[in-house]
Amino acid sequence: MWAVEAVPALAVLYLMIRHMRRRMVKLTILDDRLRYEAGFLSKTTRTMELTKVQDVRVDQTMGQRMLNIGNLSLETAGESSRIVMPSVDRPHEAADRILEYARGRHTGV
Repeated sequence: MWAVEAVPALAVLYLMIRHMRRRMVKLTILDDRLRYEAGFLSKTTRTMELTKVQDVRVDQTMGQRMLNIGNLSLETAGESSRIVMPSVDRPHEAADRILEYARGRHTGV
């Protein structure tokens, strides 16, 4: 009987942890740079020049498509050629915006 109650509780706990992880990721476009920050107690920050962005890729599972989130991959020129950002909100919009800034065609909106 306790297993029937434990399954929904574990599902809710899992969803809460996933939501918290997504909220601890920040993607910022500065003048000519892109900054990616992730973490809560310990934080990882990665900054790259937008002019070095060569390709932006969005990967989504079926569940991510339903929630309009996805994994964003950036290919850059240079020694560290790939950065993967998991669980980005509205990943297609983010990819389009990054490419616009990388190509110097941003509209300021």
